[in-house]
Amino acid sequence: MDDHTVRWRRDPSTSPPIRALWALGAGTFLAAIVLVVFGRFLGLAGGTGTRPVVIAALAALAATIAALAIAGDLGVWLERLEGWLPGVGTSDPEAESGTDTGRAVDAIAGAVVVGSFMVLSVLVVGGSVGNFLAALTLPLALVAVALSTTLRSVGVLDPEEGAIYLYEPEEAIDLATVEAISARYLGEWAIVSLTYAQPDGVYVPGPRRLVVPPRVARDLEGMVGR
Repeated sequence: MDDHTVRWRRDPSTSPPIRALWALGAGTFLAAIVLVVFGRFLGLAGGTGTRPVVIAALAALAATIAALAIAGDLGVWLERLEGWLPGVGTSDPEAESGTDTGRAVDAIAGAVVVGSFMVLSVLVVGGSVGNFLAALTLPLALVAVALSTTLRSVGVLDPEEGAIYLYEPEEAIDLATVEAISARYLGEWAIVSLTYAQPDGVYVPGPRRLVVPPRVARDLEGMVGR
C-alpha cells in the first residue's frame, strides 16, 4: 500500500460510542438472565426465610464486579478464569489478544448498570410504571446491538486502484461502477449513499450505503466527482 491509501477501523476497540452501545445492549440481556435466575432463587428462598441472604449475595456480586471494573482488574480476572477452565480460550495463537476478554468486560459492566436500573425501577418506582421501565430495556437493547453492528466499519480506500476494500464482511467496490455519491455527516461517521451505473440495464451488485469516517467520505466524493 502506498502513501495515498486510507485505512480505517471503527469498532468497539476504537470508537467509544460503539463500545458503549455494545456494552449496554449485550449487558441488558446478561442482566435479564441473571435477574431471572436470582428471581427463581428468591422464590425458592421465600419459604425458607433465606431471602435476605439471596438479596445480599446479588448486591455483593454487583458491587464486586463494579469495583473490579473501576479498578481495571476485571479483564485480568476473566483472563485467569479463562485459563482455569479446560477447553476455553482461543485455539488460534495469532488471534487478536484481549478482544474477546474486552468485550466480555464491557458486557459485564453494562449488565451491572442496566441490572441496577431494572432493580431500582421495580423497587423504587414500583407498580406498572416500574415494570414497564424495566421491560423497556430489552427492545432498547436490541436497538443498541443493531446500531453497534451497523456503525462498525473496517476497510481500505485505494485511490490508485480506484477501489474500496471492506472487511467484516469482506467486499470490494470498484469505483468505476459508481456514477454518483452523496454523504451525510454525523459526528465521527458519514453515511454514504452510492448510485451504480447500469450499462445496458445490467444490475451492478454492491452495497448501496456505507458508514465510513468523514475523511473517507470526502475522498470518495472527490474521486467520484472527477
